[in-house]
Amino acid sequence: TLSVLVSDPLMWVCLCLYVAVRLQAHLGLPDEVQSLATGDISVIGGFLSFFLVFYVVQTNNRFGTLYNFSMAIKGRTFDVASLARTTLPRSSGQKIVRYMNAANIACYVGMDNCYTFNNFFLPLNETNCFLTSDEIDRMVRVNMGVGGSCSRELLTWALAEVTKNQKAGVIDAQLANQYRDYILQARAAIGQLFNYKDQPVSFFYLHFITLLSTFYLPLFAISTAYQTGSGDNAFWGSDIISGLIVVLQCIFVIGLRLLGQKMSDPYGDDIEDLSVMHYVNFTWKMSMRLLYSEDAPEVSEEQEDSIARMHQSIGEAWEENRTQFRSNEMSDMQ
Repeated sequence: TLSVLVSDPLMWVCLCLYVAVRLQAHLGLPDEVQSLATGDISVIGGFLSFFLVFYVVQTNNRFGTLYNFSMAIKGRTFDVASLARTTLPRSSGQKIVRYMNAANIACYVGMDNCYTFNNFFLPLNETNCFLTSDEIDRMVRVNMGVGGSCSRELLTWALAEVTKNQKAGVIDAQLANQYRDYILQARAAIGQLFNYKDQPVSFFYLHFITLLSTFYLPLFAISTAYQTGSGDNAFWGSDIISGLIVVLQCIFVIGLRLLGQKMSDPYGDDIEDLSVMHYVNFTWKMSMRLLYSEDAPEVSEEQEDSIARMHQSIGEAWEENRTQFRSNEMSDMQ
């Protein structure tokens, strides 16, 4: 954001150097400074621009990948809730959906200082009742703020409930494996969140960009100030235009570096970070809506036939078959 950019010390160092040189230029500069060349500075600027753009593209890809993993957890929770609604007793289905939602929330605890067990998980649990008091006690012993152990254990509880229903004959082996596949896909997505958390963008790459920009921008400001003119060739209009060029260059270099740093870690309280609170609340509400959805109203065969007659044409090659199908059904009914 603009406030972060303006508060960067390098921006003000460059502007102060430019203003200082320009004030001196109106009084007159030594003759030797008139021959300062900007070729080397331009080469450095070209290399820096390349590295900066490459860095931002890399962090943007990282941002998008982490978003996709968050959406994958949500999607697998919806898949399990949909299956549970149609194949499991309500109590067993709710238990599995509870555990998956709790695992979804628990995986964000520890991702950033703004998501902690006390100020993030517990308030959400008080509102939506993901876990019972005994289950919460177990999470406290496991320590949710360190790694993904709590999320993995919660998903293991969900798998155990699937196995329990399979052994009881409520679901067959094929359907149980479908549940396991969805739950394990969610576990894999959660695991990737922690993999990316443990392996941020290379520090040396960021350090190199920061070091290069720290030397380049002051040199660019001084070089631009010298080239703007001095003595009788110094004009305030030129000073303003050159000053704007320095400001824009600082915004470009510092802004891209800060943007890359912000996007490399999208789980936090920055305005451009992912909307974790929305994700977990939306996932819980929609999965429970799926679990408690009603069966479709009964529709008679006569109503289905009436609906078929009201369809628009689906094509001459298929209309004859559709008409024949309706005729056969009517004959069977008679």
